[in-house]
Amino acid sequence: MKFSKELKAGAIALLAIVGFVLLFQFMKGRSLFTTDNIFFAKYDNVEGLAQSAPVSINGLKVGQVDKIIPKNLNNGRINFIVKITVDNNFQFSKNSTLEIFEPGLMSGKEMRINLEYGGITAKDGDTLKGAFKLGTLGSLSSQVGPVKDQLQTVLHRVDSLMANANLLVDNQNRAEIKALLSNLNKTVAALQTTAGNVNNLVGHNDPKLQKVLDDASLTMQSGKVTLDKYGNLAESIDTKKLNSTIANLDITVGKLNQVIGGIDNGQGSLGKLMKDEQLYNNLNAASTNLNSLIEDMKANPKRYINFSVFGKNNKD
Repeated sequence: MKFSKELKAGAIALLAIVGFVLLFQFMKGRSLFTTDNIFFAKYDNVEGLAQSAPVSINGLKVGQVDKIIPKNLNNGRINFIVKITVDNNFQFSKNSTLEIFEPGLMSGKEMRINLEYGGITAKDGDTLKGAFKLGTLGSLSSQVGPVKDQLQTVLHRVDSLMANANLLVDNQNRAEIKALLSNLNKTVAALQTTAGNVNNLVGHNDPKLQKVLDDASLTMQSGKVTLDKYGNLAESIDTKKLNSTIANLDITVGKLNQVIGGIDNGQGSLGKLMKDEQLYNNLNAASTNLNSLIEDMKANPKRYINFSVFGKNNKD
């Protein structure tokens, strides 16, 4: 059976087209002989993610980004639906997240499935939870941004402070500062002169200074002798006897307080004498009568004493 040249040319062209399509799909990273599962994830920003970017699980490439579909919302915002294909040999939980990340400083964006264990298994056509991780430059920019804002605030405050300082230091204040510095220089010069005079005085061994030093030395020696005497006196004191004497004195004072308390409460002779008014009146009356008796005895001794040389009583 013979084929015409036209049929041969058509068959060759068809094979070439099919081969080109297969080669194009292979260059895009798509598997030609396996059935892949399709998953979706929603993002507010894809940050440079490109179509046909690889999708990995724990560092192993298991699929690729098939399509990025922008979607307009009613409030005017735009979301991006990322469609990925994953080899159906890999099964994972639907709770896993699909994350956009940057593997290196100079590499492009990629996607990876962060596995979460437990829950139902993700099926073809399911929508996974999207996640995003800043790259090295993005993380650095996010950290430098607040620092830059704070630095601008600090510089603005410094600028305001300098402006206020310039307003504060006017011509009159500048003149006063100059005068103050001039007086300070004079004071320092006077101190230097005084220090030089002291050095000369000490260097030439002035007799007056030497006398002052000698008197101070004698005073210090006298003070040392006095301290030594008081030190020997303190060492000679028997602290045990002193403590015993103080204890006995304390006991005596306690007993004396008891006696005084008893007298104040009317106990004993002295207490009754102080507290019993009738006894006091009786003693006072007895004292008065005794004084009257003594005065009468002095005035009329014969009433009380009879004395005779010959033994005869005088009845007068």
